[in-house]
Amino acid sequence: MRRPRLLRALVGEHPDPADSRATGPPVDPARAAERQELAEVHGWTYAERHQGAIQGWPRTALPPGPIGRVRHELTGRHHGRPFRIFDYVHQGSAESPWQRIEVCAVALPVLVPYLYIRDFPGGGDGDGDLYAEGPESGFAVELLSESVRDDVRRYGFTDIVMDRDVLICTSDGGGPRDPESRLEALTDIVDRVPADVWARWGRD
Repeated sequence: MRRPRLLRALVGEHPDPADSRATGPPVDPARAAERQELAEVHGWTYAERHQGAIQGWPRTALPPGPIGRVRHELTGRHHGRPFRIFDYVHQGSAESPWQRIEVCAVALPVLVPYLYIRDFPGGGDGDGDLYAEGPESGFAVELLSESVRDDVRRYGFTDIVMDRDVLICTSDGGGPRDPESRLEALTDIVDRVPADVWARWGRD
């Protein structure tokens, strides 16, 4: 099975000509104020733009179409685990309207093989089975223990990506709607995985 194509590395933080105020995503002062307030309350860091946040991510982690823009990023630690939350503003095609999804990424304890996890709400038979795809089937089997499967479904996640040292989920992938609850849920799932599984599958 082929590894998903990675997003191209970005050279510095030079402005993208396609990201001008005339052609780029509309400015959203209310969203900026909302994220800045969260940063102040929790002691997190806010950045209006940080395109480098998605450098090297598997393309499957984000919607198809032209690469979107990273906006209103929050970074910090939750229960000691580094994370980032940001808006991914994208278009299905160059002529399509801009759409916004929220992305939450939580650091993993080790580097791991790529794994895509998907659940189909209402389509299961109650035994907690999930669809998983990746180059190392053994990793999926060990990672998705009964307790981890239960957590994924209890929190309502439908699409999750693990790659290298990060767990990624977007607001299109189910789960709690508000960023704080989503962060708590993803952190809980990471902490649910036994340490020996991380140790066995960790990569240098």
